Amino acid sequence: MSADRHPADLARLWRTTGPSRLGRPAELDTERVVRTAVELADRDGLDAVALAKLATSLGVTTMALYRHIGSKDELLVLMQDLAIGLPPKPTADPDDFRAGLRQWASAMRRMYAAHPWLADVTPASPPLGPYSVAWMNQGLALLRPTKLDWGEKLAVIGLLGGYVRQSAQLAVGFAQAGVDTPEAEAQYGRSLAELIDPENYPEVAALVASGVFGTMPSSTGGDPAVVPEFLYSLDVILDGIG
Repeated sequence: MSADRHPADLARLWRTTGPSRLGRPAELDTERVVRTAVELADRDGLDAVALAKLATSLGVTTMALYRHIGSKDELLVLMQDLAIGLPPKPTADPDDFRAGLRQWASAMRRMYAAHPWLADVTPASPPLGPYSVAWMNQGLALLRPTKLDWGEKLAVIGLLGGYVRQSAQLAVGFAQAGVDTPEAEAQYGRSLAELIDPENYPEVAALVASGVFGTMPSSTGGDPAVVPEFLYSLDVILDGIG
């Protein structure tokens, strides 16, 4: 779906369509449909959000869903925006854009951890829903102290958001493959040591010989926004912006 959406799609995205004034109040609305879909995805993954299963969870027919969502593609857009939610208010000094962006990116990384399926959903458009626009608005506000123009500010927000998303995708992929543990990393190092020729791959050979694999802390079960690898790369990006 493109950013050029049908007015009805945008109305549902921003929840500007009110309940019918005729007859009894509707037992089902867009908000309830989307929240239930997000709960299913959080619990069982995105593949679990089939319209038939969603309808069963809501106690309605599949056709009844189309009164509140235009299509499965639209449902994914609605789910993305709702799952993103509002960004937490920054506590950094308003004049310290670097600290503010660090908090912004860390909060986004935690949001992806709360909804692992989000990292696998390709954004259907630039920020368009109320929650995704709120994140963009906050990121731009944090860049007020800089001398960047609007295009540069937008590029910075896109760069940081892309980095956080990639970090979340890697974490999900490693967890699914069972390699997000020191033991698995150590096995990876041993495999490389057996496979590579130090003459052809001297830097990788030196990396393996350093013993770094298996010594890095696992991100499983902890706060993903304080994992050293995440913070190091984030700081490199922020240094570049500075």
